Amino acid sequence: MALARVDRTTPDPAGGQVVRDGAGDPTGLLKDDAQGVVTRVIPPPSPDRIEAAQVKMAGMLLAAGITSFLDAAGGEDTVKTYAGLIAKGLLPQHITPALLIDAELAKKPQAAAEYLRDVRRRFTGPATLRLTTAKVFLDGVMEFPAQTAALLDPYLDAEGRPTDQRGTLHVSDRDYRALVQALDADGWQLHAHAIGDRAVRTALNAYEAVARPGRPGRRHTIAHLQLVHPDDYRRFARAGVVAGMQLQWAMPSAFTNDALRPYIGPERYARLYPAHSLAKAGARLAGGSDWPVDPLLPFTQIATAIDRSNPEENQPPLNTREALTRTQSLVMHTASAAHQLHDGVSGTVRPGRRGDLIVLDRDVTGVPEKDIRATEVRYTLVSGRVAHDAASQTGRVRAEAAQRMGTLGAGRARGGSCCQGH
Repeated sequence: MALARVDRTTPDPAGGQVVRDGAGDPTGLLKDDAQGVVTRVIPPPSPDRIEAAQVKMAGMLLAAGITSFLDAAGGEDTVKTYAGLIAKGLLPQHITPALLIDAELAKKPQAAAEYLRDVRRRFTGPATLRLTTAKVFLDGVMEFPAQTAALLDPYLDAEGRPTDQRGTLHVSDRDYRALVQALDADGWQLHAHAIGDRAVRTALNAYEAVARPGRPGRRHTIAHLQLVHPDDYRRFARAGVVAGMQLQWAMPSAFTNDALRPYIGPERYARLYPAHSLAKAGARLAGGSDWPVDPLLPFTQIATAIDRSNPEENQPPLNTREALTRTQSLVMHTASAAHQLHDGVSGTVRPGRRGDLIVLDRDVTGVPEKDIRATEVRYTLVSGRVAHDAASQTGRVRAEAAQRMGTLGAGRARGGSCCQGH
């Protein structure tokens, strides 16, 4: 804090808050984009360390069966790193870096379009690097004490009484609509972080404004969708919006029980993570991990989407009426994820498709649902070639690293999203 010169005179940045005590002094709690005030003074790692970490990351993803991925909030340096690793043959996966448009730039649609065009022009090259997507944080997180997710109705206090707090909309409805219109016209897919129902509605308003009957959409996406107003369920299908959900969160835990339920009331609590309702309304669901904020445990995601349970807690499942079938969960984490990533030649197994395949130690279509979580990846193939063999020395090292990372992340299985934790 001292190095960053954060004191009582420091203004709140756009999209963030420096929390202060009664005397006006910073407490040390930095919400959302205010974290950047401090992270900017942390010395960056050397290029060699970044490359070593990225190579380790690629191996861990292969061990987890990941053949393509979205990096949900990156910048020009991220793209440069990926392009360099691909050129060296160190990164076999297909990658979609979502280029971050911060709250200030989001108010300047033409400047945002020019920035994205410049990055795309300078890094066009590797076929496995897809520059198709721009990322915007529309709000924060819903859990107490942050409560920065934008809600239509106010948060409650600990006794269940309404407050005057409805969270923070980082980009206004008007500004996001103008940004989407500019970037959609330029061929970009928008990926909006939206936790609260007011932020979700803001995204839908913008996406509906650019939807055209008979014209293929950009596959604009809303990520997280912790709370969606029922009036908005059918709007996803009408506008061709992808519902990107991280359903490992959809379980009873300290985050859903202690930090959330008292502050939103029973009616909204019963609608958390409305996967079934969105699917029934015709929305296309795509699954994601939110790693490294959350553990890299794809089969936990798949299983929790089905049973909404926490094996570590002796509690009833969370809102079982919002559970998905096994087929729905498998599709959202394969074919629908490929659709979100504009990948028309993977996601399903059929002649003519790219051979991005995984071989598992069990039949996840037939084993008891509770056993899906323990699934292990034996082989990962990318473009028809074996990129990971769990029985090899390299494969064992990768699998052990992935397991350690999953264990490390398990204690914070719901604490933030899109690389912005509480």
